[in-house]
Amino acid sequence: MNEKLKAVIDFISRNTVWIILGAIAYFFLKPGSAEIQTFLLIAFLESTALALSGIALYVYTRIPFTKFLLEGDDGKINPSEKGAVLNVLGYIFLGVHILVGLIVLGVYIAQFAN
Repeated sequence: MNEKLKAVIDFISRNTVWIILGAIAYFFLKPGSAEIQTFLLIAFLESTALALSGIALYVYTRIPFTKFLLEGDDGKINPSEKGAVLNVLGYIFLGVHILVGLIVLGVYIAQFAN
């Protein structure tokens, strides 16, 4: 199979869940019940956070120094080097979710504080 086609299929399979979840939540953001609307808003914001995490992860892993962090001076991957890179990637995911939560809190306070 062509490498580009394989990369496209891999991208679609990794990102289908948050795209579908975000589209469904956005489509149904106008229900009558406030609880359902709140739940769908949370699902939409979470799918947005996942999308931003994916973008940040893509950008971070395309930077050349990531290979040096993973392999080190000797060009081989040992468990501590791999663990360090995985910790950084986890912090990217956590940081994006914290920022999205703070943005939601800020918008909520700005809209409803009198």
